[in-house]
Amino acid sequence: MTKPEPDLRSEVEYLRKLNLALLTLLEKKGVLSDAEVQTVLRTAHRAAYPPKAPQPVGPALLGTRWVKAEDEK
Repeated sequence: MTKPEPDLRSEVEYLRKLNLALLTLLEKKGVLSDAEVQTVLRTAHRAAYPPKAPQPVGPALLGTRWVKAEDEK
């Protein structure tokens, strides 16, 4: 008999709610301040959704004239 595969979405949702409950409990007990809780949440959000890498610059258009910058003295 094999174990059924766990539903990943429900697992993630459970962990999210558990972590929020723990942070709320620690805040209410005075272990963490509101600013610390917000920092943890913001950091977790950034880790879950990292910013997209900048798009690489493509080749120059036809007719582009390249000019060397003169040394400023």
